Amino acid sequence: MKGGDHKYLIAHVLDSMNEVITNNYDQDHQAIDIVPKDKSEPNIIALDGGTVEKVINNVKSTNHKSKGLATYGNYVQIKQNNGKTALYAHMKYNTIKVKEGQTINKGDVIGTIGETGNAYGKHLHLEIKNQNKTKENPLIELNKKTQYTSKKTSTKTTIKKPSTQTKQSNYLSASNYHHGSIVDGLKSIGVNSSYSYRKKLAENNGITNYKGSYQQNIKMLKLLKNGLLKKV
Repeated sequence: MKGGDHKYLIAHVLDSMNEVITNNYDQDHQAIDIVPKDKSEPNIIALDGGTVEKVINNVKSTNHKSKGLATYGNYVQIKQNNGKTALYAHMKYNTIKVKEGQTINKGDVIGTIGETGNAYGKHLHLEIKNQNKTKENPLIELNKKTQYTSKKTSTKTTIKKPSTQTKQSNYLSASNYHHGSIVDGLKSIGVNSSYSYRKKLAENNGITNYKGSYQQNIKMLKLLKNGLLKKV
């Protein structure tokens, strides 16, 4: 991977929501490489809903002499609902959670970040092809504004705001944080951002069975930005 800039993305492909782009899109590398900011081993999540077209899950290690599709190591290719095709490569051996022909939703876990195929260090290699089957910069998709909606109601989540006095004493607020990571949002106000603490926060705010999923993190981040995240 080549050095690159840290980008704050609107959409996410890591469930930790703390993506760092280490290799940008150009004519020689028609994709982007992504790692988590905290150098952890997060799950990769679907950028958009669609149908799984191809799954390779049996590559056990790095192979810098590989050629063709083998350079991707373990990978998943998804035909998105918008007509574009997304390819997620270099995943960890035997961690892929989806199957060919399966219909998936935005934010569903695909697999775990890894270093299989022709990879140097654990990272996600993300490729996007448009409707004309031409590779395009994935940042076009990653920087699209999306709005979290409840799967049950398909309507925007609305919560009645408490009084100012109650809000200040019982709630966390990061109204000046304008990016897309609940981890960084909590850090911006000096609050513990570990998974175990986020799990406690989730339970205290009615987000049940917290697994750190995209939908759960987006809901928690929305509460935080609006000063509505109840303290533990």
